[in-house]
Amino acid sequence: MISAPGIGSGLDVSGIISKLMEIEQQPLTQLNTKEAKQQAQLSAFGSLKSVLSTFQDSVKALAKPALFNGYKATLADTTAATVSTSSSASAGTHDIEVQSLAQAQKIKSEAFATTDTVIGSGTLTIEFGTYNEDGTFTANAEKTAKTITIDPAKSTLADIRSAINEANAGVTASIVNDGSGNRLVISSKDSGLANALKISVNDTDGNHTDNAGLSKLAFDASTGGVSNMTETVAARNAVMVIDGIPVTKSSNTINDALEGVTFNLLKANPGTTTTLTVEKDKSNVEAAVNAFVKAYNDLEKTIGNLSRYDAANKQASVLTGDSTMRMIQNRMRAMLGGNQSAAGGINSLSELGISFQKDGTLALDNNKLSAVLNNPDKNIAAFFTTQGGDDTTSVEGFASRLSELIDGMTRSDGLISSRMDGINSTIKGIGKQREALEFRLESVEKRLRAQFTALDTMIASMNQTSNYLQQQLANLPKIGE
Repeated sequence: MISAPGIGSGLDVSGIISKLMEIEQQPLTQLNTKEAKQQAQLSAFGSLKSVLSTFQDSVKALAKPALFNGYKATLADTTAATVSTSSSASAGTHDIEVQSLAQAQKIKSEAFATTDTVIGSGTLTIEFGTYNEDGTFTANAEKTAKTITIDPAKSTLADIRSAINEANAGVTASIVNDGSGNRLVISSKDSGLANALKISVNDTDGNHTDNAGLSKLAFDASTGGVSNMTETVAARNAVMVIDGIPVTKSSNTINDALEGVTFNLLKANPGTTTTLTVEKDKSNVEAAVNAFVKAYNDLEKTIGNLSRYDAANKQASVLTGDSTMRMIQNRMRAMLGGNQSAAGGINSLSELGISFQKDGTLALDNNKLSAVLNNPDKNIAAFFTTQGGDDTTSVEGFASRLSELIDGMTRSDGLISSRMDGINSTIKGIGKQREALEFRLESVEKRLRAQFTALDTMIASMNQTSNYLQQQLANLPKIGE
């Protein structure tokens, strides 16, 4: 072990070894440089794969038939109703008249002094149905009657309100103070004539029909029925007229009168007709095509940043000249710029207003795209999406074929992954080379230190001998003395 090399000889042993090791370590420096380049390429292909996947998302959006099946509906009088559509709608115009709005029945009790006033105990049975013109009541077969027990210990106005709400009987109960007292208000949750209320009472006082005890809450508007509560809002159906055809529904939301169109009625205006226009919704298609162009341009810019060469500064990018990068770029450009065998009377993207610029990016002429969307002879859906029922008769759309091309680049066994696997293999090999080289360098440094230590010792010994001889010679008698 050398504690202070060079002390005996005066040589800078550590400095000499350091310089020699710098020469020996040049292969290690080269390995580190090579690894850094491989890591940069690995990161670059990761970025490329990511932006390709984003582009593929925009392509897949264009491959979905539902994108092109959208409709929009516009009602001239927007105060009458709001309208929405589904893919089952059909283009056309319709005359719409809203004659009445559906409403849910509401009934109120007499006024009570406080919410803590005891009303009575027993049971309340709530039924739903229709009060007919002949004075009879027809129960709603789709709804089951609900019986609510009112305990004597919990029979105040507030208690009964809570019991009704907790029973989930299809009604809501609230207490309203109108200045004359506190009234129980019961409202049917559902609108329409078939959801009118009938409340039967089984009063613990034995009299179920008088206006005393729990019987105060009885309500039966049929002939001969007992109604100790008063109707404040009558049950009513919605009535609208579509192209002269009356449509009656229990709700103001009507989705089964005109196929593919849902109405939410807002205001009745009997005798006044407004126009409903249903047409293809081109905005979603335009947005999807714009997103497609933008995503491709992002891809092209990424490829440019990773592969361009700065001639002025003679500076290459991380993937300049890379064959995989060129292959991807060339395949994409060939696919987007070539003629297509898709259906729909459209043979190329340029017919949709999509064209290449000098820098390799795409430009979109929205006016040209809009013209195609408005042209009945051009079927943009047939161009982008796969048409037909099975693999033998279907015509694969442009978007589907482009997505398959990208799959071949981005999937786990695809072009980019294979290239990245090769880079990872190279990096792994560099790691093994580094381990071997570092082991050899350690041995070289030990050998050099041993050699220079021996040299230092030898020179020190020679210096001591030289000094001794000089002393002895100096002590010899001089001639002539």
